[in-house]
Amino acid sequence: MRDPIRSVPGSTEDGRPFDFYVQREVERGNWRLERVSGETLGTPRDLEVYRGKRKTNLIVDWVNSAADRDYCCEYWADLKVGKGPCGYRCAECFLILTHRVKADPSRHLLYENTEDFIRTVQRWLHKRGARQALGLGIDCSDSLLYEGVTGYARTLIPMFADPDTNPFKRHLVMLTKSANVHYLEGLPTENVVVTFSLNPQPIADIFEGRYPDGLRVTPDIGRRLEASAECGRMGFTTRWRVDPIVPVDGWQDSYREFFADASRFGPERITFGIYRQMGPALKKFAEKWGLVPMEWSPPAKMEKDGGTHLQLPRAVRIDTYRQVREMIEQMWPEGTRPTLALCKENSEVRRAAGMSSRHCNCE
Repeated sequence: MRDPIRSVPGSTEDGRPFDFYVQREVERGNWRLERVSGETLGTPRDLEVYRGKRKTNLIVDWVNSAADRDYCCEYWADLKVGKGPCGYRCAECFLILTHRVKADPSRHLLYENTEDFIRTVQRWLHKRGARQALGLGIDCSDSLLYEGVTGYARTLIPMFADPDTNPFKRHLVMLTKSANVHYLEGLPTENVVVTFSLNPQPIADIFEGRYPDGLRVTPDIGRRLEASAECGRMGFTTRWRVDPIVPVDGWQDSYREFFADASRFGPERITFGIYRQMGPALKKFAEKWGLVPMEWSPPAKMEKDGGTHLQLPRAVRIDTYRQVREMIEQMWPEGTRPTLALCKENSEVRRAAGMSSRHCNCE
């Protein structure tokens, strides 16, 4: 009987197994396969990860190079604790196309030289001129999914909260689809941001990943909202990232119902983004890796509008953003509304949507 946590990849054009690069790294002793319990990860079943060591560029600075400087925040830094999609198996993850055959979307490469990463952060916190915010794997992993394995958050948070180890008052930004906030209980909260990736449940069901037999990997949205509230109770700055908004038929009802229920949880900031594509080859690579495809077909007309992604037409995006902004204004009492921001949008769209702030979750 096939292991329900495994998926069988396809083949390359020259007939090699699609995971030939990954298997070569294992054969050379650079990576090893490890099984992690669902109880540790907060997933309904175990997951498999690869473990290896990252030797260089443990912190990577990202600088906005788009012609439209408003397209994204000016710059940010990220702690590269992993490689490849995080393991939640979302078929539309941009990291599938970034790494192609060099990372298995079902088996995240989780670096195990944790002490090297911690020492790098210690030096970074005392370095003049460094970025003001450091992401905990927000562009290469999931900040809390593997906390029970790595312990990064429990080690770094006290460092960021202590003025002796964080003299420039830089802040740590975490982003997660998990509900693993129990790992944060009892920790200091100064200079720490915990962001939850959220969407209405019917929308999340469309694009979030599944095991090969169809069982959802990610925790349901209700659990994530409760985790957000728990983080707020602990004293952490909490944010939401509602991205991607997927404009399926009748999407307004799903989002209106979601915001009506979620408004009682009160995040400090919400960052929005609409479904966008890294490129048409992403679907081919996701299929070759054996991922369950997204249950929605985007419209054929996509465009580049200020950045490198293919996006829905500008008028559609503006109208969608306006509608979700109006929903927030209706659901949240004045004086309690979160700051609203857009991710990877040009200045005209930001102004027309009434969300001109460039302070997205990366900052």
